[in-house]
Amino acid sequence: MHTAQITIDHEQEKVIEEFSQFTDWTDKYEYLIDLGKALPALNEKYKTEFHLVKGCQSKVWLHAFVKEDKLYLEADSDTVITKGIIALLIRVLNGQELNDIEKADLKFIDLIGLKSHLSPTRSNGLISMIQHIKSYARNLDVTDPSELSSDQASQQELMIRQIKEVYDPEIPVDIWELGLIYTLGLNENGKVQITMTLTSPACPVAGSLPLEVQEKLLQLPFVTDVELTLVWAPAWNKDRMSDEAKMALDMF
Repeated sequence: MHTAQITIDHEQEKVIEEFSQFTDWTDKYEYLIDLGKALPALNEKYKTEFHLVKGCQSKVWLHAFVKEDKLYLEADSDTVITKGIIALLIRVLNGQELNDIEKADLKFIDLIGLKSHLSPTRSNGLISMIQHIKSYARNLDVTDPSELSSDQASQQELMIRQIKEVYDPEIPVDIWELGLIYTLGLNENGKVQITMTLTSPACPVAGSLPLEVQEKLLQLPFVTDVELTLVWAPAWNKDRMSDEAKMALDMF
């Protein structure tokens, strides 16, 4: 087994052991609060819309950077319980190799009973935090996107990675896995042509979500323009979701 993966498992075992010392969930919540209070303060420059974790009831800001192929995480929240939850995730995953974080099975969450003792909104927020961290592990793996932008397949992969950073605020799954993207193409002049939909015409982010997709794609050095068309036919349905999305939403 990979050394870094052993470290992730070791940290999970330590968390499980610590929580096993408490027989009452009131005491476990107090422990979560203490963990949140101990989390180092996040620099105010990272408390921006860009660093917000979508899908959380509370505000959670998450900043990440790569050093020597390892992912380092910094975070903050406006509620103490949520701050304790993100502190737990950082404890287990901080400083681990990108590939190991992306593939990590965070078994400690179920084994300490965390997910089952959270409200549905906080449980969805927990899923969003995990997906956000794993998205960082996937996307920050490319420290210089220009190195992978020389062929069409690599450009397509990078565009998908950017799109996977965009989340429906009511569903803790990125919009690519939800199946909201119908077509995605890039012409020889660097112009992206994308067709997408939303889960419903009444979606409250009908105005902002397509704009967020455009902004993400324009961050790529080979993209010169984005032409996005929002369509309602064919209508989105749950069959368009990937297996990963269905697993995240317990739909299997």
